[in-house]
Amino acid sequence: MNNLTIMKGRTRALLTDFASLTIIIVAVIVSVYISGYSDKEMEKSIRIEVVNEDTGELGAHLVDILGMEKEFEFLVDSKEDAKHEVAVNNAQGMVEIAPDFTEKLMAGDYDSLIRVTAMADSYDMTVFTEMMINDTIKVWTEVIIEKEMGKTEGVDESHIEEFRKRAFEVWKGEPLLDIEAFAAEEKKDTETAEYYGIRWYAVFTMFYLLISGTWMCGYLSTGLLKRVIGRGGKISLLFIFQSFPGIMVSITGFIPVLVSAGHPHPLKVFASFVIYACGTEAVALVVCSLSGGFSNLILSATVVTMAGSLFSGLVCDLPDWARVWDITSVFLPGHWYFNAICKKTFLLGSLSVTALWFFAGMFTSWKLGVKKEHE
Repeated sequence: MNNLTIMKGRTRALLTDFASLTIIIVAVIVSVYISGYSDKEMEKSIRIEVVNEDTGELGAHLVDILGMEKEFEFLVDSKEDAKHEVAVNNAQGMVEIAPDFTEKLMAGDYDSLIRVTAMADSYDMTVFTEMMINDTIKVWTEVIIEKEMGKTEGVDESHIEEFRKRAFEVWKGEPLLDIEAFAAEEKKDTETAEYYGIRWYAVFTMFYLLISGTWMCGYLSTGLLKRVIGRGGKISLLFIFQSFPGIMVSITGFIPVLVSAGHPHPLKVFASFVIYACGTEAVALVVCSLSGGFSNLILSATVVTMAGSLFSGLVCDLPDWARVWDITSVFLPGHWYFNAICKKTFLLGSLSVTALWFFAGMFTSWKLGVKKEHE
């Protein structure tokens, strides 16, 4: 049986089968959307509720300075409403300016000027706390300088007002205090928390390639599997030629997803995905050989896709308690593809795992052929 002819027929059937192409088309659309949504989430400003109870004018001045911060969105609200917004997760933090904020600053008393409510384990909230310190120092600095200016002969209110305008312009620049903080036990690798589009496309691809082997489930007298075994052909070799068009379609669909993801090393990720697709097809050969029936294959494809993708870290970032999954997933193609996304070493591991699954597929398909010959 001419395998090239079979591959051409498979390619023609694949490109004219709308149901089959729909899977890849939907995978591309969803993955591109996920990439765009992830970018918007990262760019979205963090909302902070501000409760200004100050009876003087410096509290309002602090609010004006806070409004110049680009990374955060500050909304002045009542204390009750601010607590509610934080409680329902509409806001990520709350600032309470004390009623005697102005009075204390003018008197040189710096105890309990503001109260900040923030998530201690969030890096964004650490930056927010740093920013609050910076902006409070700015107000304090103005008060000190204005006091000294008031003691200077020849300085009137117009000079002080001019100073305030210039200070306001200066505050638009870099912060006075730069604090870098981290919690070692809660540290999160930011490189793994991105690129969900190309991660989920790999999940869809795995399911697509697994169910593409449904032709192996039919062993009727007119079935392709029956004819191949009857003529002494190798199932594994036939599977390669049958699967090649599906791999090429998957790789083609990956290109727009990769472009939309904006990964800094697209060529490395593309190469890793090609290897991942080949390795996944080798896994598909094992699964198809062991499934036996159509219903078993559909169930197995679903379970293998979700379990393999979850353990590899493609579906979501693994928590610390599930680190054993990351260790055991070294035998899965998705593990090394995920490493490439995270800018880690992947080439040797991915090629080794692909070869391992290919040999496993050759063995299981050989056992399937022996079994079918005696039926």
